[in-house]
Amino acid sequence: MRRGRPEVFAAVAIVVALSTAGIGRAEVVDRIIATVDGDPITSHEVQRYREASRSGENQLSEQQALEALITDKLLEREVRDKAIEIKPEEIDKYVDQVKQRNRIDDYRFEAALEAQGLTLKKYRERIKGELEKSQLVNREIRGRVSVSPAEIERYYDANREEFRANERVTVRDILFRVEPLDSEAEVERIRRKAEEVLALAVTGRDFGALAKQFSEGPGAERGGLLGTFPRGELDGPLDQAAFALPPGGVSEVIRADRGFHILRVDKFEPAGYRALDEVREQIRETLAQRQVEQRFQEWISKDLRERHNVEVFN
Repeated sequence: MRRGRPEVFAAVAIVVALSTAGIGRAEVVDRIIATVDGDPITSHEVQRYREASRSGENQLSEQQALEALITDKLLEREVRDKAIEIKPEEIDKYVDQVKQRNRIDDYRFEAALEAQGLTLKKYRERIKGELEKSQLVNREIRGRVSVSPAEIERYYDANREEFRANERVTVRDILFRVEPLDSEAEVERIRRKAEEVLALAVTGRDFGALAKQFSEGPGAERGGLLGTFPRGELDGPLDQAAFALPPGGVSEVIRADRGFHILRVDKFEPAGYRALDEVREQIRETLAQRQVEQRFQEWISKDLRERHNVEVFN
Protein backbone atom coordinates (compact mmCIF):
# COMPACT_ATOMS: atom_id res chain seq x y z
CA MET A 1 0.00 0.00 0.00
CA ARG A 2 1.62 3.23 -1.11
CA ARG A 3 1.39 6.49 0.80
CA GLY A 4 0.21 9.48 -1.20
CA ARG A 5 2.19 12.74 -1.17
CA PRO A 6 0.26 15.66 0.36
CA GLU A 7 1.50 18.04 -2.34
CA VAL A 8 -0.02 15.78 -5.03
CA PHE A 9 -3.23 14.73 -3.29
CA ALA A 10 -4.55 17.85 -1.63
CA ALA A 11 -7.34 17.36 0.88
CA VAL A 12 -10.81 18.36 -0.26
CA ALA A 13 -12.22 20.83 2.27
CA ILE A 14 -15.62 22.28 2.94
CA VAL A 15 -14.87 25.74 4.22
CA VAL A 16 -17.25 27.24 6.72
CA ALA A 17 -16.67 30.92 7.30
CA LEU A 18 -17.56 32.02 10.79
CA SER A 19 -17.57 35.65 11.76
CA THR A 20 -17.02 36.48 15.40
CA ALA A 21 -16.18 40.04 16.34
CA GLY A 22 -15.19 40.70 12.75
CA ILE A 23 -12.66 37.81 12.60
CA GLY A 24 -13.26 35.06 10.00
CA ARG A 25 -12.30 31.38 10.55
CA ALA A 26 -12.25 28.38 8.18
CA GLU A 27 -12.63 24.75 9.25
CA VAL A 28 -11.77 21.59 7.31
CA VAL A 29 -14.71 19.23 7.94
CA ASP A 30 -14.09 16.76 5.11
CA ARG A 31 -10.93 15.53 3.43
CA ILE A 32 -9.67 12.73 1.19
CA ILE A 33 -8.06 10.03 3.32
CA ALA A 34 -7.63 7.29 0.71
CA THR A 35 -8.10 6.48 -2.96
CA VAL A 36 -8.95 3.26 -4.81
CA ASP A 37 -7.82 3.36 -8.44
CA GLY A 38 -7.82 7.14 -8.15
CA ASP A 39 -11.37 7.40 -6.76
CA PRO A 40 -11.39 9.27 -3.43
CA ILE A 41 -12.64 8.07 -0.05
CA THR A 42 -13.38 10.98 2.26
CA SER A 43 -13.49 11.17 6.04
CA HIS A 44 -17.22 11.93 5.74
CA GLU A 45 -17.79 8.65 3.85
CA VAL A 46 -15.95 6.75 6.56
CA GLN A 47 -18.07 8.31 9.29
CA ARG A 48 -21.26 7.48 7.38
CA TYR A 49 -20.03 3.89 6.98
CA ARG A 50 -19.32 3.65 10.70
CA GLU A 51 -22.83 4.82 11.55
CA ALA A 52 -24.46 2.46 9.04
CA SER A 53 -22.55 -0.52 10.40
CA ARG A 54 -23.17 0.23 14.09
CA SER A 55 -24.61 -2.76 15.97
CA GLY A 56 -26.05 -1.79 19.35
CA GLU A 57 -23.22 -0.28 21.40
CA ASN A 58 -20.58 -1.73 19.07
CA GLN A 59 -19.09 0.48 16.41
CA LEU A 60 -16.13 0.06 14.08
CA SER A 61 -13.09 2.22 14.74
CA GLU A 62 -12.22 4.73 12.04
CA GLN A 63 -9.38 2.50 10.82
CA GLN A 64 -11.64 -0.58 10.70
CA ALA A 65 -14.30 1.37 8.83
CA LEU A 66 -11.76 2.67 6.33
CA GLU A 67 -10.41 -0.83 5.66
CA ALA A 68 -13.95 -2.20 5.25
CA LEU A 69 -14.86 0.63 2.87
CA ILE A 70 -11.74 0.00 0.79
CA THR A 71 -12.67 -3.69 0.60
CA ASP A 72 -16.20 -2.77 -0.52
CA LYS A 73 -14.84 -0.59 -3.31
CA LEU A 74 -12.42 -3.30 -4.45
CA LEU A 75 -15.29 -5.80 -4.60
CA GLU A 76 -17.43 -3.33 -6.55
CA ARG A 77 -14.65 -3.01 -9.13
CA GLU A 78 -14.31 -6.78 -9.42
CA VAL A 79 -18.08 -7.12 -9.87
CA ARG A 80 -17.94 -4.57 -12.68
CA ASP A 81 -14.83 -6.05 -14.31
CA LYS A 82 -16.32 -9.56 -14.29
CA ALA A 83 -19.71 -8.31 -15.54
CA ILE A 84 -21.63 -9.84 -12.62
CA GLU A 85 -25.23 -8.66 -12.58
CA ILE A 86 -28.18 -9.64 -10.40
CA LYS A 87 -31.57 -9.81 -12.13
CA PRO A 88 -34.63 -7.99 -10.69
CA GLU A 89 -36.39 -11.30 -10.02
CA GLU A 90 -33.48 -12.42 -7.82
CA ILE A 91 -33.92 -9.26 -5.76
CA ASP A 92 -37.68 -9.92 -5.62
CA LYS A 93 -37.00 -13.40 -4.25
CA TYR A 94 -34.63 -12.07 -1.59
CA VAL A 95 -37.09 -9.37 -0.46
CA ASP A 96 -39.92 -11.94 -0.30
CA GLN A 97 -37.76 -14.18 1.88
CA VAL A 98 -37.03 -11.30 4.25
CA LYS A 99 -40.76 -10.56 4.60
CA GLN A 100 -41.59 -14.24 5.15
CA ARG A 101 -38.89 -14.68 7.81
CA ASN A 102 -40.18 -11.64 9.68
CA ARG A 103 -43.84 -12.46 8.97
CA ILE A 104 -44.70 -8.98 7.75
CA ASP A 105 -46.72 -7.73 4.79
CA ASP A 106 -45.70 -5.14 2.19
CA TYR A 107 -47.09 -2.21 4.21
CA ARG A 108 -45.22 -3.08 7.41
CA PHE A 109 -42.07 -3.91 5.45
CA GLU A 110 -41.99 -0.48 3.79
CA ALA A 111 -42.82 1.17 7.13
CA ALA A 112 -39.79 -0.59 8.67
CA LEU A 113 -37.59 0.66 5.83
CA GLU A 114 -38.90 4.21 6.25
CA ALA A 115 -38.07 4.07 9.96
CA GLN A 116 -34.45 3.40 8.92
CA GLY A 117 -34.49 6.26 6.43
CA LEU A 118 -34.69 3.96 3.39
CA THR A 119 -37.03 3.85 0.41
CA LEU A 120 -37.87 0.53 -1.20
CA LYS A 121 -35.91 1.60 -4.29
CA LYS A 122 -32.82 2.42 -2.22
CA TYR A 123 -33.14 -0.84 -0.29
CA ARG A 124 -33.34 -2.84 -3.52
CA GLU A 125 -30.22 -1.07 -4.83
CA ARG A 126 -28.39 -2.00 -1.64
CA ILE A 127 -29.51 -5.62 -1.85
CA LYS A 128 -28.46 -5.76 -5.52
CA GLY A 129 -24.96 -4.67 -4.57
CA GLU A 130 -24.69 -7.18 -1.73
CA LEU A 131 -25.96 -10.06 -3.86
CA GLU A 132 -23.47 -9.20 -6.60
CA LYS A 133 -20.59 -9.23 -4.11
CA SER A 134 -21.85 -12.52 -2.67
CA GLN A 135 -21.95 -14.06 -6.13
CA LEU A 136 -18.41 -12.82 -6.77
CA VAL A 137 -17.11 -14.38 -3.53
CA ASN A 138 -18.94 -17.65 -4.30
CA ARG A 139 -17.33 -17.75 -7.74
CA GLU A 140 -13.82 -16.80 -6.69
CA ILE A 141 -13.60 -18.51 -3.29
CA ARG A 142 -16.47 -20.63 -1.99
CA GLY A 143 -16.69 -22.73 -5.14
CA ARG A 144 -13.05 -23.76 -4.63
CA VAL A 145 -13.41 -24.79 -0.97
CA SER A 146 -13.45 -28.49 -0.13
CA VAL A 147 -13.85 -30.25 3.24
CA SER A 148 -12.86 -33.92 3.44
CA PRO A 149 -14.65 -36.61 5.50
CA ALA A 150 -11.46 -37.03 7.55
CA GLU A 151 -11.48 -33.33 8.49
CA ILE A 152 -15.10 -33.60 9.62
CA GLU A 153 -14.35 -36.64 11.79
CA ARG A 154 -11.28 -34.97 13.35
CA TYR A 155 -13.35 -31.89 14.21
CA TYR A 156 -16.10 -34.05 15.74
CA ASP A 157 -13.63 -36.02 17.89
CA ALA A 158 -11.84 -32.86 19.06
CA ASN A 159 -15.03 -30.94 19.89
CA ARG A 160 -17.38 -33.56 21.34
CA GLU A 161 -18.70 -31.23 24.05
CA GLU A 162 -19.98 -28.89 21.34
CA PHE A 163 -22.40 -31.64 20.35
CA ARG A 164 -23.75 -32.52 23.78
CA ALA A 165 -27.51 -32.12 23.59
CA ASN A 166 -30.10 -31.69 26.30
CA GLU A 167 -33.38 -33.58 26.15
CA ARG A 168 -35.19 -32.69 22.93
CA VAL A 169 -38.67 -33.14 21.54
CA THR A 170 -39.96 -32.99 17.99
CA VAL A 171 -43.27 -31.15 18.15
CA ARG A 172 -46.35 -30.49 16.01
CA ASP A 173 -48.72 -27.67 16.86
CA ILE A 174 -52.25 -26.59 15.99
CA LEU A 175 -52.60 -22.90 16.78
CA PHE A 176 -55.84 -20.92 17.10
CA ARG A 177 -54.84 -17.26 17.11
CA VAL A 178 -56.18 -14.74 19.62
CA GLU A 179 -55.67 -11.09 18.71
CA PRO A 180 -55.04 -8.40 21.38
CA LEU A 181 -58.33 -6.62 20.66
CA ASP A 182 -60.51 -9.75 20.65
CA SER A 183 -63.47 -9.54 23.04
CA GLU A 184 -63.94 -12.05 25.86
CA ALA A 185 -66.78 -13.61 23.89
CA GLU A 186 -64.53 -14.03 20.83
CA VAL A 187 -61.75 -15.56 22.94
CA GLU A 188 -64.25 -18.03 24.40
CA ARG A 189 -65.47 -18.93 20.90
CA ILE A 190 -61.89 -19.63 19.80
CA ARG A 191 -61.26 -21.77 22.90
CA ARG A 192 -64.38 -23.88 22.21
CA LYS A 193 -63.23 -24.39 18.61
CA ALA A 194 -59.86 -25.58 19.91
CA GLU A 195 -61.58 -28.04 22.26
CA GLU A 196 -63.62 -29.43 19.36
CA VAL A 197 -60.47 -30.03 17.28
CA LEU A 198 -58.75 -31.59 20.31
CA ALA A 199 -61.63 -34.06 20.59
CA LEU A 200 -61.02 -35.08 16.98
CA ALA A 201 -57.27 -35.50 17.62
CA VAL A 202 -57.67 -37.76 20.66
CA THR A 203 -60.25 -39.97 18.96
CA GLY A 204 -57.89 -41.00 16.19
CA ARG A 205 -58.02 -38.30 13.51
CA ASP A 206 -54.66 -37.69 11.83
CA PHE A 207 -52.98 -34.79 13.69
CA GLY A 208 -51.10 -33.56 10.61
CA ALA A 209 -54.32 -33.41 8.57
CA LEU A 210 -56.06 -31.51 11.37
CA ALA A 211 -53.16 -29.03 11.51
CA LYS A 212 -53.35 -28.42 7.77
CA GLN A 213 -57.09 -27.82 8.05
CA PHE A 214 -57.31 -25.74 11.23
CA SER A 215 -53.93 -24.38 12.35
CA GLU A 216 -53.19 -20.66 11.98
CA GLY A 217 -49.59 -21.05 13.02
CA PRO A 218 -46.19 -21.66 11.39
CA GLY A 219 -45.74 -25.11 9.90
CA ALA A 220 -49.45 -25.60 9.20
CA GLU A 221 -48.70 -26.63 5.62
CA ARG A 222 -46.27 -29.24 7.01
CA GLY A 223 -48.91 -30.82 9.20
CA GLY A 224 -48.16 -28.48 12.11
CA LEU A 225 -44.50 -29.53 12.34
CA LEU A 226 -42.57 -26.92 14.35
CA GLY A 227 -39.25 -28.75 14.61
CA THR A 228 -37.04 -30.24 17.31
CA PHE A 229 -36.40 -28.24 20.49
CA PRO A 230 -34.22 -28.69 23.59
CA ARG A 231 -35.83 -28.21 26.97
CA GLY A 232 -36.41 -24.53 27.72
CA GLU A 233 -36.54 -23.25 24.14
CA LEU A 234 -40.32 -23.27 23.67
CA ASP A 235 -42.57 -20.73 25.44
CA GLY A 236 -43.07 -21.64 29.11
CA PRO A 237 -46.44 -23.44 29.06
CA LEU A 238 -45.69 -25.08 25.71
CA ASP A 239 -42.29 -26.31 26.92
CA GLN A 240 -43.80 -27.74 30.10
CA ALA A 241 -46.56 -29.53 28.18
CA ALA A 242 -44.28 -30.89 25.44
CA PHE A 243 -41.80 -32.46 27.85
CA ALA A 244 -44.59 -34.02 29.89
CA LEU A 245 -45.94 -35.94 26.88
CA PRO A 246 -44.79 -39.35 25.65
CA PRO A 247 -44.01 -39.83 21.93
CA GLY A 248 -47.34 -39.77 20.10
CA GLY A 249 -49.02 -37.96 23.00
CA VAL A 250 -51.43 -35.05 22.44
CA SER A 251 -51.73 -32.19 24.94
CA GLU A 252 -54.79 -30.49 26.35
CA VAL A 253 -55.67 -27.07 24.92
CA ILE A 254 -52.91 -24.71 26.12
CA ARG A 255 -53.34 -20.93 26.45
CA ALA A 256 -50.19 -19.02 25.47
CA ASP A 257 -49.38 -15.50 24.27
CA ARG A 258 -50.41 -16.00 20.65
CA GLY A 259 -53.56 -17.99 21.29
CA PHE A 260 -54.65 -21.56 22.03
CA HIS A 261 -52.36 -24.47 21.16
CA ILE A 262 -52.70 -28.22 20.83
CA LEU A 263 -49.35 -30.03 20.79
CA ARG A 264 -48.34 -33.47 19.63
CA VAL A 265 -44.91 -34.95 20.38
CA ASP A 266 -43.55 -36.99 17.49
CA LYS A 267 -40.22 -37.94 19.09
CA PHE A 268 -38.38 -37.65 22.41
CA GLU A 269 -34.57 -37.68 22.52
CA PRO A 270 -32.79 -38.12 25.88
CA ALA A 271 -29.77 -36.01 26.78
CA GLY A 272 -26.47 -37.15 25.29
CA TYR A 273 -24.05 -36.60 22.42
CA ARG A 274 -25.48 -36.09 18.97
CA ALA A 275 -24.30 -38.68 16.47
CA LEU A 276 -21.71 -37.74 13.85
CA ASP A 277 -24.16 -38.42 11.01
CA GLU A 278 -26.61 -35.96 12.57
CA VAL A 279 -24.09 -33.10 12.72
CA ARG A 280 -21.95 -33.94 9.68
CA GLU A 281 -23.37 -31.17 7.46
CA GLN A 282 -23.20 -28.66 10.30
CA ILE A 283 -19.49 -29.42 10.76
CA ARG A 284 -18.90 -29.31 7.00
CA GLU A 285 -20.42 -25.81 6.84
CA THR A 286 -18.39 -24.64 9.85
CA LEU A 287 -15.10 -25.81 8.34
CA ALA A 288 -16.01 -24.54 4.88
CA GLN A 289 -16.84 -21.11 6.31
CA ARG A 290 -13.49 -20.97 8.06
CA GLN A 291 -11.74 -21.71 4.78
CA VAL A 292 -13.81 -19.09 2.99
CA GLU A 293 -12.94 -16.42 5.57
CA GLN A 294 -9.22 -17.26 5.46
CA ARG A 295 -9.06 -17.35 1.67
CA PHE A 296 -11.15 -14.19 1.42
CA GLN A 297 -8.66 -12.25 3.55
CA GLU A 298 -5.75 -13.59 1.49
CA TRP A 299 -7.57 -12.79 -1.75
CA ILE A 300 -8.26 -9.21 -0.63
CA SER A 301 -4.79 -8.49 0.79
CA LYS A 302 -2.58 -10.35 -1.68
CA ASP A 303 -4.54 -10.39 -4.93
CA LEU A 304 -6.96 -7.49 -5.18
CA ARG A 305 -4.73 -4.93 -3.47
CA GLU A 306 -1.86 -5.88 -5.75
CA ARG A 307 -4.00 -5.57 -8.88
CA HIS A 308 -5.62 -2.28 -7.86
CA ASN A 309 -4.04 1.00 -6.86
CA VAL A 310 -4.92 1.60 -3.17
CA GLU A 311 -3.41 4.59 -1.40
CA VAL A 312 -4.01 5.73 2.19
CA PHE A 313 -2.93 9.20 3.36
CA ASN A 314 -1.85 10.43 6.76
